[in-house]
Amino acid sequence: MKPHEDRDHPIHRRYRQGSIFPYEISARAEIAAPIDVAWQALVDFEHYGEWNTFTPKVKTDLEVGSPVQLHVVMPRRSSSVRTECLNLVEPGKIICWGMHLGHPLLLCANRWQILNELDNGRTQYLTVDKVSGLLVPLLLALYGRPMRLGFQSVADNLKHWVESKRV
Repeated sequence: MKPHEDRDHPIHRRYRQGSIFPYEISARAEIAAPIDVAWQALVDFEHYGEWNTFTPKVKTDLEVGSPVQLHVVMPRRSSSVRTECLNLVEPGKIICWGMHLGHPLLLCANRWQILNELDNGRTQYLTVDKVSGLLVPLLLALYGRPMRLGFQSVADNLKHWVESKRV
């Protein structure tokens, strides 16, 4: 894995939230495990099917600029496979992938997964999908609730998976 910690790099900037209908969908969980243990689970894509009900299959090589193939099981919606671009990796802290639907002015999305170290060997997991573009109102009307449910399931499932591995 080649980390890429430059948030001003052109690859990461391509997926910055725009000014047209900016919106964020987020979820979080507090994990009773050290940050390095949570990070290992977060980037262990081979085992996502064992714990991640929202994206049970993810394929990527963790190289910035590489594709991320996501098999998404949207609550109350159909399953789909989509390909996004890995655009930021801060080892042990952040992984980010994004996509455009057509032109970025139509829809730009960037999914952040962030780990923060807390006291007593605990970790906060936060996932935020920053979206913008002319299609955001339609996206939220069709998928807003399923996305919120899906992201919270990822947070809850990651918490359970990491904590169960530490017992």
